[in-house]
Amino acid sequence: MAFLKLALCFLIFALLLSSYVSAQCNPNNFGSLTGCLSAAGNRPMKPSQNCCNALKAYQGKAQCLCATLTAAKQKVSSINIANALRIPRTCGYGNYIPSGFKCNGQTIP
Repeated sequence: MAFLKLALCFLIFALLLSSYVSAQCNPNNFGSLTGCLSAAGNRPMKPSQNCCNALKAYQGKAQCLCATLTAAKQKVSSINIANALRIPRTCGYGNYIPSGFKCNGQTIP
């Protein structure tokens, strides 16, 4: 019986830990957004389906998306943050970044 309780406690701990880790933001992990580069430049193009699919990971995580775009901009100077912040709306995810949200001095209308 004690073993069963211990196993159950371990299972609950593992589930809580995995939820905590998945909720974390790693702004330096912007590799999944490389498909968005053409839409985030100074002359933005329509985002690809791969770009739009990658953005699904940022639903409800506007601050994480901002931090990720900021980190990407440090590595890829051609990224225009204002254009990059318009991509979710172009993909049909207008609610991902709320109106009035500020990122690197850019305010979402």
